[in-house]
Amino acid sequence: MSPRLSTIVAFLLGAMSTVAASAAISGQQVLVVYNSASPDGTALKDHYLAAHPDIPSSNVCDLNNPVLLTPDLPYGFFISLVRDPIRAFINAPGFPDAPDIVAVVLIRPFPHRVYDNTNQVAGDSPTNASNQFGAGDAIFASVDAELVLLWQDLDSGEAGGSMDSHADNMIVNPYRFSPDPIDSFPRGNITTRKTLLANGGVWRLFGSGATRLTAGDLVLVTRIDGNTLSDARAIIDRAQDLVINKARVKLLFDEYDLTIAEDIDDEMLFSTGDPFFGGDDYEEARDAAIADGWTVRYDATFDFITADEEPSPLILYASYGENHKLFGAGADPPGDGTYIVGFDFPRGAIFNTIESYNARGLNGHSTLFQQEQVADFIAAGGTFAVGHVWEPFAFTVPDNEFLVKNFLIARRTWAEAAWTAISSLSWQHVVIGDALAVPMIANDPAPVLGDLDGNGTIDGHDIDDMTELLLDGVAAYVAAHPDLDPYARADFNGDGRITPADLTGFEAALLSP
Repeated sequence: MSPRLSTIVAFLLGAMSTVAASAAISGQQVLVVYNSASPDGTALKDHYLAAHPDIPSSNVCDLNNPVLLTPDLPYGFFISLVRDPIRAFINAPGFPDAPDIVAVVLIRPFPHRVYDNTNQVAGDSPTNASNQFGAGDAIFASVDAELVLLWQDLDSGEAGGSMDSHADNMIVNPYRFSPDPIDSFPRGNITTRKTLLANGGVWRLFGSGATRLTAGDLVLVTRIDGNTLSDARAIIDRAQDLVINKARVKLLFDEYDLTIAEDIDDEMLFSTGDPFFGGDDYEEARDAAIADGWTVRYDATFDFITADEEPSPLILYASYGENHKLFGAGADPPGDGTYIVGFDFPRGAIFNTIESYNARGLNGHSTLFQQEQVADFIAAGGTFAVGHVWEPFAFTVPDNEFLVKNFLIARRTWAEAAWTAISSLSWQHVVIGDALAVPMIANDPAPVLGDLDGNGTIDGHDIDDMTELLLDGVAAYVAAHPDLDPYARADFNGDGRITPADLTGFEAALLSP
């Protein structure tokens, strides 16, 4: 190793630090919830906190209950074993207080489904789910979507009647479509009971002042999850110092043949004034991405796009999944809920499919109708996903448009972008991934390993950039070189990080003729 690089290495080993990207949600605003009854849960919690040293110990809630080592909970258990203990933890003397917590991160293993009161697994059957919804008495939900309204007693008044409690059916999400950071909304009324209007089998926003539900009354819930502890750790690692090189990735939107059947990414519940309608999602997401300079593959033919047909790295995978074959308008995906295997997913890749049960299979659960699972996407290299744990109905499927606009373009945190894409609260959605993740977007079509200043050659000028990158971190490098991809230019050993271990390869590149 050259003398100058030897000096750099010695200095780095003693002084290297990490500079995190700025985020709309800070570690002080995040509550981490885990269950120490699981050794995996404790290990994963420690891994997450190591990635976010700005989260104070006062923001770590241990539920420590073996009863919670299950995928499903009766509603009463959700209240007594999850919601109320989290409330009590926050309400204890000292920091934090209720308005301080903007996001909750659930650590695997953690229950993800709440049973229906009158027909426990009604949500596992589209017909039974529809019947419960039509009766105004669908209590089944994801744990996560219930916790978004942590400070509301959603079950108050529930007696099995039609819309007799706010836990029945769904609540319109006041944060949907918003381009604004979540903490830009006042949070002083978060514990005040909200006034909602039952209309057409859903709860609409109503009232004014402190009793009107606003985005400031929400707690954005994400979970760190996957098929294994290793998979869950991997999504934490992939989300740190996240750089997405828009010049080297593609977004895929795969519909069926729209000349045979109408699309299902723009479903409505009401013919007028529908609070769930977000437009023709695949087309609008496509147009927003293209306008911002992203490469998009949009397909509305009979063909189901397989990994063999699309070898490009995919930063967003959106398809009809196993519903691609509906109405005879599309091909049956290959395999039985395994079509995701073989695609190339770079760091930061997102999964959002129109499949009712694509998040059922967490916590060791089986799936239904052989639908692809968010956990399998994570195992295949993915970083972020939105999914459904019970039957959600097509009109509540998350909108890709706002994942594109708020995450890939506006660079909001993952928690914010995901929940602006979801129309319904107290419903079936889960958001997988690091709530605090914020992408840095590069546009570097032909990076050269070792050429850190982007001048087309590898020379002594790159030493200063390599030193800055290692000392000040990826965010500082991207701030200085906003179009360049630091990983494609400095990760010599290919481990997805830039550390002193890359200096040997860097020196070889400098000295090569």
